[in-house]
Amino acid sequence: MRARFVHGIRFRLALAAMALLALPVLAVHFIASMESFLRASQEKAIGATARAVAAALSDRPALFERGAFDDPEGEERRRIVALFAAADTDAAASLGNAYVPSDEIERFLAIMGRAGERVWVVDARSRVRGLSGSLADPAAARTLVNWLKPVAALVVPAPSYPVGDEALPVRGQIDRALIGVSSTQWRATHDRDVAILSAAQPIFLGDDIVGAVVVEETTGAIQILRQDALEKLLAVTLVVVAAALTVMLAFAGRLATRIRRLHAEAEAAIDEQGRVRGAITATRARDEIGDLTRTTASMLARLRDYNAYLEAMAGRLSHELRTPVAVVRSSLDNLGQEALSGNARVYVDRALEGVRRLGRLISRLSEATRLERLLESAERERFDLAQVVRGCVEGYRAAYPSRRFDLALPEGPVALEGVPDAFAQLLDKLVENANDFAPAGSAVRVSLQAPPARAILAVENDGPPLPQAMVQRLFDSMVSVLGASLQNTAPEERAHLGLGLYIVRLVAEHHRGSVRAVNRAEGGVRFEVSVPR
Repeated sequence: MRARFVHGIRFRLALAAMALLALPVLAVHFIASMESFLRASQEKAIGATARAVAAALSDRPALFERGAFDDPEGEERRRIVALFAAADTDAAASLGNAYVPSDEIERFLAIMGRAGERVWVVDARSRVRGLSGSLADPAAARTLVNWLKPVAALVVPAPSYPVGDEALPVRGQIDRALIGVSSTQWRATHDRDVAILSAAQPIFLGDDIVGAVVVEETTGAIQILRQDALEKLLAVTLVVVAAALTVMLAFAGRLATRIRRLHAEAEAAIDEQGRVRGAITATRARDEIGDLTRTTASMLARLRDYNAYLEAMAGRLSHELRTPVAVVRSSLDNLGQEALSGNARVYVDRALEGVRRLGRLISRLSEATRLERLLESAERERFDLAQVVRGCVEGYRAAYPSRRFDLALPEGPVALEGVPDAFAQLLDKLVENANDFAPAGSAVRVSLQAPPARAILAVENDGPPLPQAMVQRLFDSMVSVLGASLQNTAPEERAHLGLGLYIVRLVAEHHRGSVRAVNRAEGGVRFEVSVPR
């Protein structure tokens, strides 16, 4: 069943539907490109912010006077006040004595700062003179739905950056700024989807560097944008692909159902002997399968008419030939009453013999037609098949005195519902065929078995085996195995038209049975008729 599904239309359409997955792949690539563009834009923006803050703090000597913090008690007091006022208390507390806040610088940074951004001002002695803002952005706290996280990580992996301290800026970046080197730098956080971008700029007092500004931002805003896009993309993709697969599978199921129905009707329309027994229902569908169904139905109807014509040909020929043959026979009989010379008498006798043989052929041609009419008109009755077979075999022993007949019957009666005369004719044809092909001196074996719910009538002979190519066609009309094997029939009686076994099949099928011929392993042929009881 699984292999049948793999090679079926539904599986192939499901594979075709997988092409829809190219749409989310392209969209994912677009989202990744958009994220890269936003990160580059963020680098430019944070660099500009750092330059603006550094420019605002440059050339202001009062902010970085060396004696401004000689009072230790005042310095500690300002540190404590700044610590409680800081937006990022963890970062401020981690500085310890290195945190020497300037009220003016921190007021300026509070004005310049924005949400999700942290600004550091460091003097030339590496003391933090100002700290404003926090990297903890409440708006960026949103995360993907649990089941979407592994999918998002698979389709759009986060950029890989070296892990750094989230509470403090990068020391090397500050040192470079204090010697006049501006820079931007990425570092990872405990959340692998979020990174910190920092930009450092030197603060000048004339030509001297008196400090540095470090501006930090996270990729939280970009992450939110990416999460929204991914959620919508994955949700829409899931719905679209599921809907497409459902529609395609339903469509494929409908196509497969129609094709299977056509296949079943075509299989049932023709029996094992190649005769048309059924019909194909033509549909009104205007697609290719509808056209195929109508064409096949029309073809089958024409084939049925042609088969009927061929099956009726024998009866039609016998009817048409009977009258002219009778005229020739009566003319020859009248001519035989005249006084004829020796040679003329010989010719008349030969002509009469030829007309008699032609009459027998015509009689056999019409035999199948008469039997079909008998089967159509005869009433079914309950009879003992064993008794019919026993009586027929007794008659064969009298009709063929030179042939030995072996009979094997069950002990009790074999009750069957049907037409007893038709079964007698069936057995006549089987025995006649066996006698024609059996070697001289051999026996024809007739047996009847009665397994549960069936009756099996068999006739065996020791004649030559059947050609394998003829086994399936032997019971068709006008099919016969001719040749020297008809060794027990006089030349004038060798008129095998291939109708005897065809009559056997007609009788068997009329009684809802079957007939078959097999070559026996020990030699000879066995004909077997099986009918239900």
